[in-house]
Amino acid sequence: MAPRIASILYGVIAIITVDLAVDPADRPHYGETALYVLLVGIAMTMTLIFVKLVAKEAEVGAHLSIRTSGEIVRDASLVMAFPMLTAVEIVAAAMATARWPTLLDLILYEGFAAVFLIGFLSSYILERNIKLGLQRGGTWLVLLLALVAVKKLT
Repeated sequence: MAPRIASILYGVIAIITVDLAVDPADRPHYGETALYVLLVGIAMTMTLIFVKLVAKEAEVGAHLSIRTSGEIVRDASLVMAFPMLTAVEIVAAAMATARWPTLLDLILYEGFAAVFLIGFLSSYILERNIKLGLQRGGTWLVLLLALVAVKKLT
C-alpha cells in the first residue's frame, strides 16, 4: 500500500514543478493548460512504469510476466491522480472565470497538502506510528518549501 501512495507523489511533484514555471502574466489558455497538465501526468506515469519494469527485471534477471507488468502499470496509474484533479480544477476555474494567480496558488497549496499527506501516510502505513508519519510529512513539506523559496528568489 505504501508504494501505491508514494506513486501519487510523482504526479504531485511534476505538477508543482510546472506550476512554479508558469508565469501568470502570460495568461495561458485554460483548455490548453488542462491538456498540458494531463500530458505531464502521462509522461510521469510512463517514466515510473519504465523505471519500475527495468528495475524489477534487473532484480529477477528475466523479463516480467504480463501479470507482473500489469501490476506495475496499475500501481503507476496512481501518478495521474493529482494531474487529473488539477486539470478538472483548471476547467472549473475557466468556467468560474478565476484569475491565473489565484488558480496557481490554489494548485501550489494543494500540492503542499498532498506532499505532506503522502509523506505521512507512506510512513504511517509501515510503522503505525503517528510521530514518525508527522516527521516524514513535515520533512518532505520543508524540502518542498525550500524548492519554492529558491524559485521565488530567482
